Amino acid sequence: MQTKQKRSEIFKLFQEKIKKRSSFEEGKQYLLTLRKELTAVYDYIFATCSNDDFCKMPLAKDKTIAYYLYHLIRIEDITSNTLIAGRTQIFFTGNYDKLMKSSIITTGNEICRDDLVEFSAMIKIDEFINYAYAVLNNINTIIQNMSFEESKMKVSEQRKADVIKTQTVSDDESAFWLVDYWCKKNLRRFIFDAVFAASYDASEWMSANIG
Repeated sequence: MQTKQKRSEIFKLFQEKIKKRSSFEEGKQYLLTLRKELTAVYDYIFATCSNDDFCKMPLAKDKTIAYYLYHLIRIEDITSNTLIAGRTQIFFTGNYDKLMKSSIITTGNEICRDDLVEFSAMIKIDEFINYAYAVLNNINTIIQNMSFEESKMKVSEQRKADVIKTQTVSDDESAFWLVDYWCKKNLRRFIFDAVFAASYDASEWMSANIG
């Protein structure tokens, strides 16, 4: 993996290049480079953590590893498919809602800390790994194929209604704010700021707390 300083340098280049038509494609490549770093962290965790490890909290006041990864991957699936591509989430098309034995279909924001270990123990990790890679690959393809013109479009009211209809964001106040947060952005800010920020934070968090 790159050093934290190198990742920071690439992130700054990404922010600079992605805003201009003339350097948009270059900006996307910087983003994909950073997402490769994220995938490398996932690779390491999936290769080294036991099922028991996924139920642990690396920091006393933090989340379990399984919950943290589940939360991030659900966000990427919901946003990239329902809101951006206008298609059914991989969670459902791949039958992962049943294969993973997850007790929820949402992002998980509404789960209280005391229930995180129980939730994490229920997840079938082998199936979650398959799901995670399918989502990561899917959003990378969306990024590769997005044009500068498409990046300036806003999430439509119909797509916003669609994500509410799927019930994959809880109506609990701890979660439902996500819908408005996601839908107020144009696609460039949405996919290259919101989705990437979650990925970048994940890479930083996991690098600091795993291994």
